[in-house]
Order: sequence, then structure tokens, then C-alpha cells
Amino acid sequence: CIRIIFLIFYLLTMSCNGETTMKSLNLDIQEAFEHYENNNLVVIDVRTKKEWIETGIIPKSILVNMHSDNYEENRNFIKEIDNILRVNKENNIVFICASGARSEIVVNYFSEKGYNNISHIPQGIVGKENDGWLYLGYPLKALEMD
Repeated sequence: CIRIIFLIFYLLTMSCNGETTMKSLNLDIQEAFEHYENNNLVVIDVRTKKEWIETGIIPKSILVNMHSDNYEENRNFIKEIDNILRVNKENNIVFICASGARSEIVVNYFSEKGYNNISHIPQGIVGKENDGWLYLGYPLKALEMD
């Protein structure tokens, strides 16, 4: 009985410690902008090509669409992102989408795969309340068409 109580106590303690020391995967948009301005951040934009055209893109960002314009899955997405992360393992990387939902999925997935130099911008390019990169007046440029 004492062993079981000790085991439960130990597991609860480990669980609590893990939660308090776990790195947040969210990067505040103002902080992201500062890192971007100081060339201390690789930005990966996972929106659709249509979205890139509508709002523009962050200069020097890496564009990898998670879905087609019709929201069909990009079957090479995981492999493409994994390759980018491997090449940039010494850099700080942030994912961005329109409002933070897709980028959160991506950062959580790759965090579970062991990448610890990644985060995402919860506000996204547009934001849920027009509080994203676009509305803050941060740099954007038109997508260059092939």
C-alpha cells in the first residue's frame, strides 16, 4: 500500500514538474517581429497560395502550403517541413498561418518529434480579431508568381 502511494506521489510530482518546465510553443507577435528584424528567426508560412496572394507574404519567409487552395492535403508537407527543420536546426524557427490554428498543429506535431527550436505565432498573419502581422503593419510583400 505504501509503495502504491509513493508511486502515485512520484508520478504526480513528475507530471507537475514537466508542466512547469515545458517550453511554451507560442511566440508573441511583437517578440517574433523583433527577432525577425534582427535576422534571428526563420519564418515558415503554411498558408495556401491563395492566402499568400491575398495578403502578401513576409519577406524572406519559407512558403510551404499545408493544403491546396481547395484545402486538399499537401501529401509532401511533413517531409518538406522536416527537411527545412533539419537544415535549420541551429536557427530559431517560427510557423505562421492566417490565425494560428494550422501553425499550432504543425508546431505541436514537430515538437513531439523532438524539435525544440520551433514555435508559432498564435495571432497569425490576419489574426482572429484583426490583430495579426498584417494589421500591425509589419513587413509584407507581394507573392512573386512563377
